[in-house]
Amino acid sequence: MTPKTSPSLFLRISLCLLILAAGGAGFIVLKKMKKPPQMVEAQERALPVQVVQVQPEQVDVVISGYGEVRSRTVVPLSAEVTGRITSVHENLQVGLVVPKGEILCRINEQDYRLEFDTATARLKNLKRDLELARKELARVRDLYKKNRVGTLSSVEKSEQTVNGIMNQRVQVQQAMEMAKLRLERCVIRAPFTCRITELNVEQDEYVTPGRKLFTIVDDGDLEVLLSLDSRDAVNWLRFQPDRDRNAWFSLPEETDCTVRWTENDMVQGTGRLDRVVRFDPRTRTLVVAVRLKQKTGASFPLVQGMFCRVDIQGRPLAGVFVLPRRAVDFEGRVYVVEKNRLHSRRVQVAKVQDNKALVGKGLQPGEIVITTRLESPLENTLVQVEQAGEPGQ
Repeated sequence: MTPKTSPSLFLRISLCLLILAAGGAGFIVLKKMKKPPQMVEAQERALPVQVVQVQPEQVDVVISGYGEVRSRTVVPLSAEVTGRITSVHENLQVGLVVPKGEILCRINEQDYRLEFDTATARLKNLKRDLELARKELARVRDLYKKNRVGTLSSVEKSEQTVNGIMNQRVQVQQAMEMAKLRLERCVIRAPFTCRITELNVEQDEYVTPGRKLFTIVDDGDLEVLLSLDSRDAVNWLRFQPDRDRNAWFSLPEETDCTVRWTENDMVQGTGRLDRVVRFDPRTRTLVVAVRLKQKTGASFPLVQGMFCRVDIQGRPLAGVFVLPRRAVDFEGRVYVVEKNRLHSRRVQVAKVQDNKALVGKGLQPGEIVITTRLESPLENTLVQVEQAGEPGQ
């Protein structure tokens, strides 16, 4: 007996086929509804850059260094005689500016005045004694030679008396000069227009020779010691030709310098390169001295102790291309524009100053150099020039 097929089985199969047919029909309909994408032509995007057209120039090289302003003349004034301080300057204190020749203090001079007066009186008496002794010598000598009166011994004794008085006179003159010198040393004056930086004396204080009383400086004679890179010094400093010097630097040429206080550029002065002080082998730097020129009337002048930047005019550098420092990367490359395409170029930077790179080799006159800072751009990239600047900007 054959089993009957359940009607529910046919129904399920029919529904499945119907669903598949509906899905296929929907897919065909949707496919016919889809529109093909619009064809767009691909365009290369240009890189916006700023450029400058370079030409060779002559640039005045400036060598910069830092140092502290100091006085070239720092003098400790000490007592040269013994005594008590009888008077001092009416406004004696640290920082006082004293004109040349003005009295700083006085030491008691009574003892030395007495020695001087005593020596003066003795010298007057010896002068009279010498006159009498010379007359006596002449009288005894004439009696002995003409009249044969007396002896040769008496003549010699008279001569010895004259010589003894002359020796005493010399000694008294020396004593008088020494007393006079000590009297002068009792008064301590300013040897030049100076400023007191150290004060070690008070009125009525007892002092002895060698005791330091003051330390004074000359603010009209200042200099700055600064360290320069030895490579910059050998390349750019200008020295006078001097064949007599075998193992040291010759004198620098007359070179103008600008000295600026690091705290405020408005406080500045001028100077000149004075001499080479030393070569420091530890830092491989050349220490030079720049002497400041006096500038009067400044409300806030350069003074001792200020830390300053010094710019020294060096040898001129000819035939270089001036670029902004940002135009040259750390590997010594620049990017130039040729037919609106970017190309990298290796260059040799002769010097960097004032945020400018002075390129000596690697560029040609009239080339267009990109000044925009770029990070690893692709070679032959299309560029669009947005702004052309002046060299060095």
